[in-house]
Amino acid sequence: MEHAYINLLHLLAGHSTWMLAVVFLAAFFEAIAVIGTFIPGSTAMFLAGALTGTGSLSLAWVFGWAIVGAVAGDGISFWLGDRYKERIVTRWPFRAHPGVLDAGQRFFLKHGAKSVVLARFIGPLRAIVPVVAGMMGMRPLRFFAINVLSALLWAPAHILPGVVFGASVLLAGAVSFRLVVIIVMLVCIVWLSFRGAGFLVSHANAWSSAAGRHLGSWACRHPGPLGRAARRMLDPDTPDATNLLVTSLVVLVAGALFFGVLEDVVSGEPLTTIDLSVYHFLQSVRTPWGDTVLAALATLGSGITLLSLVVTLALWMAWERRWRTISYWLAAVVFSQLLILGLQLAMRRAPPNELMTSHFVFPSNHVAATVTVYGFLAFLLARRVGKREGVLVAGASIIVVIVVALAGVYFGRYWVSDAIGGAALAYAWVALIALTAIWRHPQPPPQRPFMPLVVLVIIAVSVGLQLGIAMPTPPDSAPQPPPVQLTQAQWKLSGWKRLPCFRSDMGGDHKEPLTLQWVSEPASIREQLRAQGWVEGTDVSAHSLLSLASPDVAAVALPVLPKLNNGVPSSLVFMRPGESPEERYVLRFWPSGYAVDNGTTAAPLWVGALAHERLTRPSWPLNILRIDRAASPSDARTRSGAGLGATVLAEVDCHGVPVSLLVSPME
Repeated sequence: MEHAYINLLHLLAGHSTWMLAVVFLAAFFEAIAVIGTFIPGSTAMFLAGALTGTGSLSLAWVFGWAIVGAVAGDGISFWLGDRYKERIVTRWPFRAHPGVLDAGQRFFLKHGAKSVVLARFIGPLRAIVPVVAGMMGMRPLRFFAINVLSALLWAPAHILPGVVFGASVLLAGAVSFRLVVIIVMLVCIVWLSFRGAGFLVSHANAWSSAAGRHLGSWACRHPGPLGRAARRMLDPDTPDATNLLVTSLVVLVAGALFFGVLEDVVSGEPLTTIDLSVYHFLQSVRTPWGDTVLAALATLGSGITLLSLVVTLALWMAWERRWRTISYWLAAVVFSQLLILGLQLAMRRAPPNELMTSHFVFPSNHVAATVTVYGFLAFLLARRVGKREGVLVAGASIIVVIVVALAGVYFGRYWVSDAIGGAALAYAWVALIALTAIWRHPQPPPQRPFMPLVVLVIIAVSVGLQLGIAMPTPPDSAPQPPPVQLTQAQWKLSGWKRLPCFRSDMGGDHKEPLTLQWVSEPASIREQLRAQGWVEGTDVSAHSLLSLASPDVAAVALPVLPKLNNGVPSSLVFMRPGESPEERYVLRFWPSGYAVDNGTTAAPLWVGALAHERLTRPSWPLNILRIDRAASPSDARTRSGAGLGATVLAEVDCHGVPVSLLVSPME
């Protein structure tokens, strides 16, 4: 049934009217009790959004039919529950699976009318809660009002990701890839930060109880000063015992993380390998748009913004007459910066941006200062607001730190390990300050529900003034070094040995062999490969998007995505069919940083990898192309460089990998 359903989508890709009918039916049947379990409505909504992003469908019509279908489907389920009430439990399939209705009833009793909205986004409950709402006597007018609201939220949440996907892959060349990467990074930062903060808060009580039991057992065996301190911490009459335990845990984890990063930086493995790959990757996806956005976001951690927050915190603590907290915190800020300066002078690690030769970057004092200010600010606010507001404050603080750190890595101010080391050291230091503050003032402070708004206004004014007075310009990136020049004789004799034998992923692990080194201009490579039957792997259409979830598709119909070599995406991508519809050959080329002079002109040198990919379907609806590691006689001609329209200058052995040195006929 599912295969036929998606196959229908594939066949109807060019018929917008029928495609809209499929959208309506998918949304309708997904909301019908029992039937909705077998309808992949979310997949249909994503694919319809992808078609909309390519211009094949109207977004307004897709939204409209999806909402109408979802409202109608939930309405039918509600009517069934209202019409049959208790008798429905005796009907199939609820008679055989009573737990389904029980789960829906518990969810409805817990969340009330909100459950109609929430269940729309929870697969097992989506089609059950409307039935339960009807069974339990919810008024129809109220149900349909909430039903319409839930459909208005559900449709964009499932369609817009497809629209973004379809629009982004349709954009030309590498710009779309870069744009999508920057957007995805920022969205992931926000989502993961709030999810992480919520997860920590929701599990804090359980973790603190477990830690309390272990700490209590240890304290009983150690009657000394440390044991007495532990018993005082566990005293039920001591306020903020949970905060004390959680803060202590942060100190231990952050301290362990810092020393782990320090060990990797000193030894050079494995984190520093990731440093180089991440830096190359971020430089490869840089765009003027990304530079402007991240330069603006970096003002959240600028000296002016941090100074404004320091003054705000000092005045706030003075207003609450917490002079000791002010002195501890300001001393900690100064001492942490001096400690970081000492570590930087001892490590003497240069930044990736060659224009910043006068700076040492491990650990990053910029990230550490941001963590110290925003971390302590979050601690003070979280103790003075409710639990939910505390999660928002913690999540916002983490987002700011990650965005500021990302901007620094993006512009080459420091490496990823420098940012992690600086953040870990600063978080350990902030946790120590917080631990001291709780220990000195165990009583819960007075509630200040207005303070988050005050702090937000201070940040907004500071950032707004900086952007208004002068829009921050991205720091000058290190100029791209000119390619290293080699003569053709030098390259043929030994220069080829300077290039890697294998593609490396972000962690430095070896992947497929780089069997081709080709000296040519990109336009010439494209022309020669096209003449030999190769096509560029960037052609995207409505059918190719739908083929991602089609049960019957040829391998050449699937998009060819760029791969990374030391963080740099492949600049040239080509493919041609294999011996069967499930096979294809893919050629990817990366710039090498070298150029070869043939005596008259110099052309760039590219490294390339040939992959023989085979289509597999381990679990529908995913079509997965895997590299066939076994050597195929049919691709030997391509591996040797023939069949590409190039002249084979030499065949060499690179640590067991046969490499062809190629030149274009005109080079």
